[in-house]
Parts: sequence; structure tokens; C-alpha cells
Amino acid sequence: MFDLSKHPYFEKYTDEKSGVESYILKERVAELQMHFYFAQPSVTSDGKYLWVVCSNPPAKYRTLALVCLDPENPSIKHFPNAFPVDMPCLTHNEDGVYFGMGSAVYKLTMTGELTKVIEIDPEFIHHRPLTRLFTDASISCDGKYIVLDMEIACKTYVALGDLETGEVKLLNKFARRYNHAAFSTTKPNLLLIDQDWWRDTQSGEYFPIDNRIWLMNTEGTMFKPLQPESFSGRDGAETSHDYWSGDGWLCWSDYFLGAHECNTDTGEINRVWKRPICHSHASFDRRMFVGDQTPYTWRTTPCQTLFYDRETNKEIEIYSSLPCPTSGRDYYHCDPHPQFCAGDSMIVSTTTVIGGRCDVSITPVEPLLEKCRKYGSVVIERPTEGPDHSSWVDDIKIMKFRDMP
Repeated sequence: MFDLSKHPYFEKYTDEKSGVESYILKERVAELQMHFYFAQPSVTSDGKYLWVVCSNPPAKYRTLALVCLDPENPSIKHFPNAFPVDMPCLTHNEDGVYFGMGSAVYKLTMTGELTKVIEIDPEFIHHRPLTRLFTDASISCDGKYIVLDMEIACKTYVALGDLETGEVKLLNKFARRYNHAAFSTTKPNLLLIDQDWWRDTQSGEYFPIDNRIWLMNTEGTMFKPLQPESFSGRDGAETSHDYWSGDGWLCWSDYFLGAHECNTDTGEINRVWKRPICHSHASFDRRMFVGDQTPYTWRTTPCQTLFYDRETNKEIEIYSSLPCPTSGRDYYHCDPHPQFCAGDSMIVSTTTVIGGRCDVSITPVEPLLEKCRKYGSVVIERPTEGPDHSSWVDDIKIMKFRDMP
């Protein structure tokens, strides 16, 4: 990665407790600046460009900006004509991003060219309210398709959008909420999709999750829960926040038990980072993990951003005490959402250390590994059963559900 200490758009921040150094984007085109959702990289693989999601509270809309990370050629471009409803993703050749706006998928290039690539047939929508096209944009590893998990009138329609022809193929439909559909990073026909809680739009009645993570294929011949025996939220565990690692393993956080990985070919599941964690993300080979703990209690307790080295079983705090965002957490979804980017050379996250303002942070990875080797905290495995387990699980559940809409 570039030496951001020489970049005029970034300022160095050193965590008072851990001594970890990060670089915060200080050049602004909006009051609130964040990176993409953690499951999709915000930085191009060569480490040269950073995409930023922008908002100006209390306005309820987002725009996009592009930052050049080369300190010899600094630039920031704002694209006010890009209005992503949900989180974008990089294009296959990384010359721009895809995002959803209204009933269409658009491509925005680095030069600002905006092109409509897919539009949903108005007859299919049939005058019903379209809440979203996708939760976080995800394209197949061969670059041919984008997956749509459309929410229309409290129903979910899962479809494939052909990025070349614009054709839309319906795969499945549900009379409840499924979201966060994402293509495997190694298999172009394999998808994960999450079951989510939802409320009936007429009665307001709340419906909980049964099984969180489901697998489906693009042929429409497979749809099954990853762990049929796991009854989410009611068996002492809370499977959530999943993604595909770079080498094709399905990974997720359990709020109480920590970060997990699964080989979907063999069914092998490993509990890797054995501590309560909210969002987590793995390096390409799953040696390193990064996570936040926990934005669900931000109203009363500062949040942390943590790094874990699997080889030494040690963790270190990137940000030991993040204040609650001044913009509020809910609408803008400004959780830290840390992610590995640019060949795992950097961690990109959202930070609030500067007066509670949402800023983009970049943390070099190599110094974190060195700190873990020297003095990181050894991770003590949390119990999975017994009185001790029950007490801390209950405490976390109380804090989590206090913030539930």
C-alpha cells in the first residue's frame, strides 16, 4: 500500500491504548463519509483508489466519491448524480462500481460516466412499492451477473441480472424477508442469502429468524439452510453477518461465540476467533480476522475495532473506544464494518474518533501482525455451555435487543 503518512488528504491517528496507527480521510465532500459494506471491498486490488459513500444528515440519501490513494497524485471526485439506495460493489475489471437507484442497476465509472445496465420491468413491479433491488451489490466471480434480492411489497424476489444484456432471470420468491444475497468468490453458480427478521406492514407484527444462512444455486435446483439444526437466536447462538472469503469459504460472525468458517463442499465448520464479535471479516486465506464489538450497544458503551491473528491466537485493538456517531447509527448504518482490502495489505473501516463524526479509516496490516507477536492479548475461549455461558449470553442479548427496531 502507499505511504499514507505522505498523503495530504489523510491524517495519522494513534490509538491511546494499543498504539495502533491508522490514517483518517480528512478531505471532505460530505459531512458523513464511509466505506462500503464490509462484504465488498472499497479499495481497488492495486490499492490505488478508494470509493467513499457520502451523506449529509439529516438528508436521507447517499452519493459516491472516489479518492486516489497515491500521495504523488492525490485527488477526490464527488459524483452527486450517483444516488445508491444500498451498498455498491466494484465492477469485475474495477473500472467503476455498480449500484441500485430506483428500479435500475447503474454502472458509474471512475471518470463519472453513468450508464443504466439493468432495469426491472414495470409490469413485474405492478405498481407495488419497491424497497430495494439488492442489499449489498454482489457480482459473480466471472463478472457476468449481479444478484438481486428485491423487496417488493413485503415479499422477496431473488433474481440474476445479466450485466451485458440487461436480462433478468427470476430464481425464487418468498413471502418473507431474505437479503444480503452474495455470490461465491470461487463458484459462479453458488450464492448465499440470509433470512432476516421482518414486520408485517399492516399489523406491525414481528417475525423472527429461523435459520439465518441459506445456500442456493443459479440453476434454481438447490435452496437449503447451511445449518438445519441451528434455530437462530433461540439455541444460545446468533449466527449473523456472513460473507465469502477470498478462497471461497463461507464465513460468519456469531454474536456470542465468535468468527466461524465453513467449507461448503465438505461441510467442515471451524470456530476460529473465539470471542463475542458483531461484524467480522477474514483475509484471503483466513489467517487474519478483523471485527467490531459492538455497535448494538453504542448508545451506552463505546464500540471497538479489533484485529485477530490466527497463528498466534492474539488480538489487538485498532480502535479501543469509538464514540457513538453524532449522526445516529440506524439510518446511515455507520457501524465500523472493518474489511481487508488491496491484497490484505490494509484494513478499511468507518471510525468516529474525531468528535463522533463518521470518517473513513485505513490501517496498515503488517504493523498489526508485529504487535500481535510482541504483546497482543491472548484470546481466551468463551464457554459454549454451562452457567458462565448463560450469563454473558443473556447480557449481550439484553443489550442487542434494546436497539431492535
